[in-house]
Amino acid sequence: MNNSREHIVAYNQNLYLNILRELLSKLERIETFIKGVGEYGNFNHIDNLTEYYSEIFSSVGLQNQIHFKIERIYKSVYLRNPDPHNKGNSYYHLTLKLSSDEIIWLDDLYGNLLSRVVKLYRHLFSKIDNYFISYNTEQLEKYKSVISKIKSEVEKFLEYTKHREIENKREKLSNQHLQNIPFGGLFYTAHIENIESILKLGILSHNIAHEKGVVNVDISNKQVNERRNRIEATLGGNIHDFAPLYINPKNPMLYYLCMNGKRENLILLSISPHILLHDDVSFSDGNAAVSSTRFYNNINDFNRLNWSVIKDNYWTKHPDGKRIMCSEVLVKNTIPIYFINSIYVYNENILNKILPLFPNHLGITTEINKNLFF
Repeated sequence: MNNSREHIVAYNQNLYLNILRELLSKLERIETFIKGVGEYGNFNHIDNLTEYYSEIFSSVGLQNQIHFKIERIYKSVYLRNPDPHNKGNSYYHLTLKLSSDEIIWLDDLYGNLLSRVVKLYRHLFSKIDNYFISYNTEQLEKYKSVISKIKSEVEKFLEYTKHREIENKREKLSNQHLQNIPFGGLFYTAHIENIESILKLGILSHNIAHEKGVVNVDISNKQVNERRNRIEATLGGNIHDFAPLYINPKNPMLYYLCMNGKRENLILLSISPHILLHDDVSFSDGNAAVSSTRFYNNINDFNRLNWSVIKDNYWTKHPDGKRIMCSEVLVKNTIPIYFINSIYVYNENILNKILPLFPNHLGITTEINKNLFF
């Protein structure tokens, strides 16, 4: 998939989905108009359809993405062009096609959904000069599945937008707390083969993920996981019942994974730090697998963490730095999808594997950021 880097901003901003939504919202008006012409013989007003099209495709959101032009063309029976144009000697000609590089690239990614909607608009426009032909619903039948698919994706986008708007209205971390978090968010490390289930179910705790059988590739260290499999009184349950997030993603675990495997297959998911204010969320002053690590469930204890180590680039120069750098935030059972803000990948190959899953519909941006990896 070429040019994914070049057009990733348009992808993340849901340019394509917004254009589809706009065009679908205007379809009903055009269909109603054309049906009215056929049913009531109101042919005197048929030229109004050209005004409708001009209004739609001259909008700010569409004019830079879709080339639109309406003109009258003399009929081929005329050897010379009579003047002026009228319904007897000419017909309307509509030019309607995708024009920008980014919308053409997006259309290819989406399986040409927009091209088919544009084709439907051209088909409806042809009724201007063929109103005496009955309104053929069979011709429009093939578009129903396309329109249905678009509507479902738009509804998903609106649903998760609503969730995020609700979260934005809830209590937020203070600036004092936020300024300590080195990368502006909390991070979950995963293998690319697990991203599809995450986009469907959210980030699950170790126990739930394995119970559901959705861990395609387990990147965790077996010995470390055995030490995490214990009841922790402060948490009120097993550590494995909590989805773990790192405060600093560039920690010893990620270093080990990058040095001993293919960093290209790793992805980092950035989670809203404000999740710390939700119920059943705790945090630790180090790696939860280490017995000396302390756990907290009151945000007022956030300043107890060793921020000089957590915010540093090198843990080896600090006593107990390896444990402290792996300080965690632990969320009971599941981290809902609408807390995920971004997906970071190492290169374009992995980016191209994620884009067809359309995390942008969930309000999740995707981008390449090699600086977050080792």
